[in-house]
Amino acid sequence: MAAMENGGNGGGKPGGAPPAVVVPEKVATFLPDSAAAAAAAAGAAKAKAQVKSFAVRKWLAVSPQGEVRHLELAKMRVTAGLGVQLRDLRLLDPQLATSYPSAILARERAIVVNLEFIKCIISMDNVYITNLEDQNTQQFVEELQRRLRAAAAAAAAGPGLLTNGPSGMFVSQSVANLAGAAQAGGVPLSSISAAHEELPFELRALEICLDTVSQYLERLTGDLEAAAHPALDALTGKINTSNLERVRRIKNRMVRLTTRVETLREVLEKFLDDDSDMKDLNLTAKEEERLELFNRHVRSGAATPFDVPLPYTGASGHEPDADANDAITPMTPKSASSASSDSTDLEDDPDVAVVEMLMEPYFMQIDNTFNKLQTLCEYIDDTEDYINIELDSHRNSLIRLDLVLTSFSAAVALVTAITGLFAMNVMLQPDKEGQAPFSWFLAVSISTGVGAIAVFAGVMAYCRWKRLI
Repeated sequence: MAAMENGGNGGGKPGGAPPAVVVPEKVATFLPDSAAAAAAAAGAAKAKAQVKSFAVRKWLAVSPQGEVRHLELAKMRVTAGLGVQLRDLRLLDPQLATSYPSAILARERAIVVNLEFIKCIISMDNVYITNLEDQNTQQFVEELQRRLRAAAAAAAAGPGLLTNGPSGMFVSQSVANLAGAAQAGGVPLSSISAAHEELPFELRALEICLDTVSQYLERLTGDLEAAAHPALDALTGKINTSNLERVRRIKNRMVRLTTRVETLREVLEKFLDDDSDMKDLNLTAKEEERLELFNRHVRSGAATPFDVPLPYTGASGHEPDADANDAITPMTPKSASSASSDSTDLEDDPDVAVVEMLMEPYFMQIDNTFNKLQTLCEYIDDTEDYINIELDSHRNSLIRLDLVLTSFSAAVALVTAITGLFAMNVMLQPDKEGQAPFSWFLAVSISTGVGAIAVFAGVMAYCRWKRLI
């Protein structure tokens, strides 16, 4: 990989040949010769800059000792040096962050990690991080350096400090859980004794990634809960447009965060359900098995068969030079290396147990965060149901009021009808002899009023009997 880093500023091809640059053949004829030459040069420079921007990406390499280096590596050189594919690099493209969900992909010599803002490639001797403009990524790099330096210092001081170090030291949860797994019967004691005393570098880096993302999502969930409960209480107390809009924004945040947490939870669950996938994450163990199988055939003196994978020469503790990178033998397909592992019982494999103990605590943490979001979702749904019930109650009150007013209007209309009927046909002149007395007017008015009241009371009694009001 050092050769890849030394030649990182080259073109997109492994041979280092610069990419072809298309120069505009035609320049506007109305320009002078000097202006046409300047325009052509500017076009060539722009095309070259675009080619370089598409072919070269900035990376930050972090060593096991916590040392960092800034690199500019071409895509083809990254794929050739780390054994990843071009679609894996597309997965890590910061400009396409919203197009791809969280994923952890195990390759032959590297682990591709795309978790929220963490976009990196983990090899056996380095962590290559991109998306360096993100502030969360910068904080992750600082945390990664701190933990790796603490682990390196503890390893230099003594092996016992790796698990019983002072506060702030990086302590592997998977190694600490191995003894507990033996007591619970999950892993045999023979497997525990054969397990690594400390995690390989790629698993330690993966654990830091999982720890950072788990804490980040848990912090977002806590902030969402802190904002949701007061907003829901305010909406319950008073239903208005501002409170409804506030709850709507919180619910949108909750839906997006739930999708992200559920995606990461499914990724971890997929690995925990498949022992072969967990074994693929242990790059050091795969390299040791590959080297042991190769040495076994070499000691036997027989010719190396085609299906025996050759060891990766760049997996040693020191970085190879520029010439050594060209001498790396290509890896055989994954099916060839997994053919021998399928015949063994992976359930008792200590390498699988180490990866399982690494991922299980973070799966439980992510699952707890997912349960918190589900509880918050149920609380929001309950609040919505309460608001709907209260709105229905108010709507029923308005309907009852409308029924009362309609009944009263019908009763008054009866009085109005009788008044109109008598006004057209009866002429009251109490001051003249032989005409109807004024008492008739009073009798008609009182009787119609009593009749209107009786009609209104009858309608109300009927509505009460039918439980309409």
